[in-house]
Amino acid sequence: MNNQQFIKENAPCYIYDKKLINEQCRKLKSTLSAFHILYSIKANPFDRVIQCITDQGFGADAASANEVLIAARNGLQPEQIFYSAPGKTENDLVLCYGKCIMIADSFTEIERMNAQAMHNKDVLKIGVRINPSFSMGNGPGAASKFGIDEEQMGELQQLLRKCQYLQIVGIHIHIKSQILDYKTLEAYYHNCFRLAQKMGSLENVKMEFINFGSGIGTIYDTAQDQPVNLEKLADVVSKIVNENCAGLNAKLYIETGRFVVCNAGTYYTKIIDIKFSHGKKFLIVQNGLNGFMRPAIANLLHKVTGEIEIPEQEPFYTCRHEFALNVLNHANSQEPVTVAGSLCTALDILGEDVELNVAQIGDVIAVSNAGSYACTLSPLLFSSHAAPKEFLQAENGAML
Repeated sequence: MNNQQFIKENAPCYIYDKKLINEQCRKLKSTLSAFHILYSIKANPFDRVIQCITDQGFGADAASANEVLIAARNGLQPEQIFYSAPGKTENDLVLCYGKCIMIADSFTEIERMNAQAMHNKDVLKIGVRINPSFSMGNGPGAASKFGIDEEQMGELQQLLRKCQYLQIVGIHIHIKSQILDYKTLEAYYHNCFRLAQKMGSLENVKMEFINFGSGIGTIYDTAQDQPVNLEKLADVVSKIVNENCAGLNAKLYIETGRFVVCNAGTYYTKIIDIKFSHGKKFLIVQNGLNGFMRPAIANLLHKVTGEIEIPEQEPFYTCRHEFALNVLNHANSQEPVTVAGSLCTALDILGEDVELNVAQIGDVIAVSNAGSYACTLSPLLFSSHAAPKEFLQAENGAML
């Protein structure tokens, strides 16, 4: 069976390209050789994708208790799994105790972790997420639901004196993703080191790791954006590490964000009907918004705002031309069409007035950049339709 036939028989589905994922992983490892790298599971938690990435030696950035269990199920050891998210419940802490490195996101979480360690008659090593006093653009910090404010370190010190069953061994910082300018990342890394040194000066803190979060951006619109200059980023990272690591016996971590998976995924959906209304041609597809929500959000925002440039709203929206739609046939001509799903909402539009190959019922439409925040971010249960399938395409072309 060739790939076209496989896609037609299995659409709607997501297919992830293992070869491209491996290439992106190698780029990160080469550029950030001083860092241990954590795969951001929330971007794409498909087991075969996780196994592909962990085979490259990556650990896991887990944003929920379930993601901790997913990482463990895929063979990662507790010291390779970092659990950082606001709003951890006591049940989350019980479930994940001993299965990962937990990152406290608030004073309340520190108290809960201390109580759990006391219950287990243990001294628990944890990290703390800090909301820094700087921004990604090197300006002042801002209010955030994430972490403990850098300005609250005095209060943090007082609390740690009372928590006899905890030892703080690391810091987690994350401000923003999708950064394409290596100079912005250079300033950010400098600031993170300064903050880690400040944190390390507190009592009962032994800095064993610094997690810089993610940040390196993925290209969505190849016509407008240029990728991060990885060669220059590698140079500045090497310089920064050499300048700041003297006396800091800590492992350095960075998260992948969507960098290794976004461009490696394609969403395929079948045309099930063709309709005409008031001079417009509609291609009705299976699982539109409820298969890949991000294109529908982009279409809605553009329709509402017109030509106004919209700032990114991650992970729901990145830029104006972030997806390419293509009909998989050999038609010799194109026409303007609107690609719509079958949900009972007028917002179920993947693309409006887009130029595509002249299509027939049964043809398949491919949507790019579906390797991250596609299956996981979309309302798969809307109208109780069957969910799309997921596959990893091996380097030899086999579908796994």
